[in-house]
Amino acid sequence: MSKANGKCGGCLKGGTFEAPPGRSAAAAMRRCWRSLFAAMIFLTLSGAVLAAKEKEPRRVLSGIVSDGAENPIVGAAVTLTDLQTGKKTATYTSSEGAYQFSDLQFTRDYEVQAAHKGVSSQVRRVSTIDPRTKIVFNLRIPPPKEQE
Repeated sequence: MSKANGKCGGCLKGGTFEAPPGRSAAAAMRRCWRSLFAAMIFLTLSGAVLAAKEKEPRRVLSGIVSDGAENPIVGAAVTLTDLQTGKKTATYTSSEGAYQFSDLQFTRDYEVQAAHKGVSSQVRRVSTIDPRTKIVFNLRIPPPKEQE
């Protein structure tokens, strides 16, 4: 018999299982199988956790930014704020006045606001209570106030 390899109480050498001194081959083999089974379960559960995390549902926030006459505003800055972290993400509206933020978490609250030429829209809020995966907030920027 050979010395224990320090891993699972025995080893395969030349196609035969050798148990360490003082231990039966059957007991060492059972210990090896248990270690192998535990490793397989660990790997399976780790994969399931990763797969569940990847499939975590996300939501999309989109809309049109328009002026008081409901004309789309091109190039308006739209800012999304994550209320838990304070992180701000911004985009500009397209030639149709459209904006979109994707991959938003259901477990976070957000605020969105548009601005153009120094005038801002009202702040709209995306709440964790809202169950929708696709949220549409059309934002209206009032005409600039004339200076007196």
